This record gives sequence, structure tokens and C-alpha cells, in this order.
Amino acid sequence: METTLDGGASLQASGVETPLIETFDIHKTFGAVRALKGVSLSFRRGEVHGLVGANGAGKSTFLDIVGGVVLPSSGTICVDGQEISIQSPRDAESLGFAFIHQELPLVPDFSAVENMTLAMRSRLGITNRREHLKVAREAADRIGATFSLRKAVRELSAAERGLVAIAQALVVDARFIAMDEPTAALSETECERLFKIIRELAQSGVAIAYVSHRLDEIEELSQRVTVFKDGEVAGRFDRGSYGRRDLVLGITGSESLAPRLPPVAVDAEAPVTLQVEHLSNGVSVHDVSFKVRRGEILGLAGLVGSGRSETFTQILGASKTLSGQMILNGKPHRPTSVKRAVAAGVALVPEERRSQALVMSDTVKNNISLGNWKRMRVLRGFGLISDRKAGLVSDAMVKKLSIKASTTDVPVSTLSGGNQQKVVFGRWVARDSKLLLLDEPTRGVDIGARQHIWENVESLAVEGTAVVVASSELAELALCHRVVVIVEGKTVAEIQGPGVTEQEMLDAIYNYQMEEEA
Repeated sequence: METTLDGGASLQASGVETPLIETFDIHKTFGAVRALKGVSLSFRRGEVHGLVGANGAGKSTFLDIVGGVVLPSSGTICVDGQEISIQSPRDAESLGFAFIHQELPLVPDFSAVENMTLAMRSRLGITNRREHLKVAREAADRIGATFSLRKAVRELSAAERGLVAIAQALVVDARFIAMDEPTAALSETECERLFKIIRELAQSGVAIAYVSHRLDEIEELSQRVTVFKDGEVAGRFDRGSYGRRDLVLGITGSESLAPRLPPVAVDAEAPVTLQVEHLSNGVSVHDVSFKVRRGEILGLAGLVGSGRSETFTQILGASKTLSGQMILNGKPHRPTSVKRAVAAGVALVPEERRSQALVMSDTVKNNISLGNWKRMRVLRGFGLISDRKAGLVSDAMVKKLSIKASTTDVPVSTLSGGNQQKVVFGRWVARDSKLLLLDEPTRGVDIGARQHIWENVESLAVEGTAVVVASSELAELALCHRVVVIVEGKTVAEIQGPGVTEQEMLDAIYNYQMEEEA
């Protein structure tokens, strides 16, 4: 086992096959920020190489350099033992490199076939549709995709879109595939299927970089693991030579995170902020009922596709309600638009922050300002926004939520995933929203950022905000005051917390499913 703190040198040992990719002393600076400080590592054929680290530790920047998205400030990259220069994504593609990002770069209105074969047109110049369909079907068969390849990508599930992205790589015979949080939106069954595909790809000789904050996945799949911290390599481990504590120590700098304490108890007589009764949209939500009090954290437990997200969009006025009723702060709540719901005090942090909540090219300040223009206007009745007021509000949110950004004038795209999530939080905290809906709030963020987010949630509850949290990671809901279990668009159980166990929630889910099948 090797656990260097300085990035080390080549990992290749005497007599070992030359790695497919080997990097030496890679540095990258963005202005005054040193994103990478001498990173050296390798990717071998037929091997899954796990990359872990906190958001902002340098993993994505490193892979962006290998992928030609950004250029290194200094350092060397070798492919098949030969020093090369990767100047663009097309250069990386021509080398047989493929990248499956958390935010999949697919064309929503193109069919699965058209998305799978994009590179055949752009790189290989093959435009024959029959050839495209033949190659796409071969790739789909290889990964066990059973959906119609003629279906538009926007009509596919998250798991199916992930398979389309993998098929893109197979169509061009990728030798190296980097996967960034590929299981973030998948169910347990879909994860197992993906793992089988990854193992088969590795057995066929493909080199795989696997990035995940789920350390159990890293341990299960990886032959080697590299830990990033503050732009450096903080640890290197071979399978079987490390434990969970070693990874946590490398990621956080300490052997364990501070234990989470139970949330402050809620007064049983506290006013009900939101009451939902027999809510239905006629499609994915059929009979959802729950209530949440002022200062309470309520968990919505359920598997992917259970209807939790669709329930949130109805509360927010983003989708139509077929039947049932909602009462917000003692008044009927049936918003005809998102604007009306937000004006009534409802806020949503959606599961897809980049596409649904943030303007990635805009600044931290402007993203926090969205939805808060009233308090930032120069003159009432005019559309002018005070830059000074916007700066004061955004600075206050950066401080309150511990958002790591050099200034609030930097693009939000330059922030890590965890800090981007905090920016979305900051928008609604600045507005003093009374009902906060959180949909998969810690998806794709590291264990340290996850703890900070939960601390912020608990602080908001203490200040009187009613919080409803939907999460597929059931263990995350353990410290909610109560947990409501939703299966197939129906409320099937309510479990008193805190201290709810994952087993209790799973029992409620599967017991209902067995009763329905009986």
C-alpha cells in the first residue's frame, strides 16, 4: 500500500505492463487558485480505478485535463508510454477516451440511436442510418438495454439515459471511460446492473476511472483507489489494503466526522405549516397525505420513482393537481404557478441543481439574487436592481452557509457541487421562505459537504422553517423528526423519529408491495 501526501511519481512498477494513461506532476491554476498541485497517477487496461475526495479536491479538474476540456499549467501526460498533448475534447475522443458526467451531455430531443451514434457522424463521418442502428443495437445488447432505441432521450428514465451514455462510449470502442457519480439517480437494482456492466467492460480491457462519494461502491468495484485532497494526492490504496477509515482520513483529514446530534425537539402544539391530504396528479401521485409543523424536519422516504419529486412539483405549482387538497399556513393552497407558490413562502431545492436551479454561466451573486429582486430594487415599481444590495445579501449567505468562493462575482460553474448546492439554499434562505422542500439535497456531494448541508437544514428548522426532505438514501433520513413512507405514489406509513432506521423504512416499503401483490 502507498499513502504519499506529495503526489508521488509513476505508479508503474518494474515488470508491470505500461499503463494506458500515465500523468506526471500535473499542475493547474485558475488565477490565484491552485486547483492541482503536482498530481501523478495512472489508469491501467482492464482495471477500475476509484477516485475519491471532497467536492473541490481536484478530481473533476484532473479528468477535465485528461479529457482536453482544460489545459494543464504544467506536467506531462503519456498514453501507451508516449508523451502526448491533449488540446481539446476531440483530441481525447480520437485517443479513445470517453467521459460520462453526472450531468449527461445528451440531446433530449434526439432518439437513443441518434445520441449513441453522435461520434460516428462527427468523428468517423459515418452517416448511414442503417449502420447507426446496427451499431447502436450491438452496443445496447452488450449492456443489456431493453428500451426502444427509437425513443427520444427525454422520455427515458435516468437509468436508461445512463445506459445511452455508456453505449456512446462503446460505439466508438473507447479504451478509457471516466464515470462521474454514475449511480446518483439509480435504484439499488439499477446500480447492481451498472456494476455488472462496469466489471464486464474492465474484463474486456477497458480502463475505467470511477468517481463516487459512495465509498461502499468504491470499495466494491475498484482495484485501486486514489484520494484527492486540496488539489493533491492524499492517498493511494490497492484493493484489500485499506479500510473505510483510511478513505475518510484521506478525504477529510480526520478519522471521523463529528457525530450528528438529534435535531431540536418540535413543540407538539407548533402550528402546522403545510398539510397535504389525498394529493393526486393522476399519473405518478395517487394518494399522498402528510403534514409538517413549524420548525419540523419531515422525511419522505421512497425508492426512485415513488412519486416524491412529483409531489414537490405540485406543492410548488409546477405541475397540475387532479384531486386532494393542500393547506399552507391555515389557508387553501392550490397555486396556479411557481411564482404564486414562491410568493406564498414555498421554496424548492430540486434534485438536478445545474439544470433546474442554477444559471451555471452566471455569478454566485446573481444566482442567489434570483427570486430576491424585491428586496434588492433601487426604486419600488421599477425593474432596477441594486448591485450593492445584491452584494450584501449574497455575501451574507456565503458567510452563513460557509460557501467556498473567492468572491461572489465568480461564475457558479467554478464552484464544487456541494458549494453549488449551498448557493441554491442561499437563494431561499435570503428570502426567508417558511416551507423548504429539499429533493435529494446531498446527491453528488462529498461526506464533509453533506454534513454541512444537514447542519444548515437543522439551523433553519430551529429558526422556524418547516422542512420536507426527500431522499433515496434512506439512512440520511434517520435524524428527521418524522418520516413518511411513499410507495407508488401513495403514503403507506409514518414512522416517528428521530432514530428511524433504514430497515424500518425498507420494511414499510416492501411490506406494502407484498400486500399489493397478494
